[in-house]
Amino acid sequence: MAAGGSLRVPRRYWYADDGVDYERRALLAERHRKLPPGKRFQITRLERELEIALVDAPFGAMAPAELTPVPVPEKVGRHHAAARQFRDQKHRHEVSRALVARATRLIHAIATEAQLRSWEVSGPNPDGVRRSRGADLRVLAAGHTLGLRLFEERVHPRGAWEREVHHYRNVSSESSFYRDRPFPRGPYDADATGRLRLELLPESSMTFAERQWRWGDRSSWTLEERLPHLFREIEERIVLAKEAAEVQRIEAEEDAERARRAAEERERQWLVHMEQAKERLVEEHRAEWLGGQASAYAEIQRLRSYIEATAAAYGEHEETAQWLVWAQNYVKQRDPLGKPPVMPRVPEATPEALQPHLPSGWSADGPHEGPRRHPGYGRQY
Repeated sequence: MAAGGSLRVPRRYWYADDGVDYERRALLAERHRKLPPGKRFQITRLERELEIALVDAPFGAMAPAELTPVPVPEKVGRHHAAARQFRDQKHRHEVSRALVARATRLIHAIATEAQLRSWEVSGPNPDGVRRSRGADLRVLAAGHTLGLRLFEERVHPRGAWEREVHHYRNVSSESSFYRDRPFPRGPYDADATGRLRLELLPESSMTFAERQWRWGDRSSWTLEERLPHLFREIEERIVLAKEAAEVQRIEAEEDAERARRAAEERERQWLVHMEQAKERLVEEHRAEWLGGQASAYAEIQRLRSYIEATAAAYGEHEETAQWLVWAQNYVKQRDPLGKPPVMPRVPEATPEALQPHLPSGWSADGPHEGPRRHPGYGRQY
């Protein structure tokens, strides 16, 4: 603000070991609402700098979403269908057997709260063995799909792990072929830490840089206590997605208007070029006609000189006289000045006739057509 609304700072590249990442700082400032009300950052990447401008938010300041309590029951009489699906698809589990019940209650609580907010909820896809980063729950909120992955730290996907253990159960670690390859040994949850984590997976347009996407157990809180933050994050992403969609709509309308104006201007220029091409076609035709008439007149003069010389030399010869009579009639019939010259007719303005008289890059077929190709030569004109 002291710099007048914009600031240029050094740009930090991904491969640099030092320096300040101002772009990330700006994004974090937006995320944690450190900007003046109704303002947003506009970041422009220059060659070696960033220009960070403080601009008006397109729809004003986003009101912070409230933290609404999300109850997680200790006992559940009947789990939500998505929770039952999570519980029963054991091959997908990334939680230890000791925490399956707790994880199921968490899925149940999230699905129940999502439905209270009129969101659609579905469980994991009935796919094969889960290997990594699959969604355990999918939420359709305001037309946007979000995937939620619940897992325990240092726990392998159960189905894939057990299949690998079964596959290599009789393979010796001393085998020369497998000597340098680590083998899965023991239960899939042998290294479980007891700490659960929940992730928002980037499955839709509601993916935003530098926003929180992971919550988990910590020494100061449990994952159950962070569920209100999860739902606040989803609510805020809905607002941001609506704003982004509105900005895209406005930009699309502006692009369409610019395209329409450009098309109208190109059509106007095309009409001008076509009129000029018609004028050039007529002028060229008249010039060719005039040149033909002059050539014909010169030829007639040459023939007349020949006839006069022949008559002077052999006019009294009977056979020559007959020839001279025919020659004189021939010259008389073809003399361009035998009658008053008139303007030649206007040639037909076909696209083929007009194309050579258009500037490069324009087509006689229309304002938006590409240049024509010369028939038989494969070149453009």
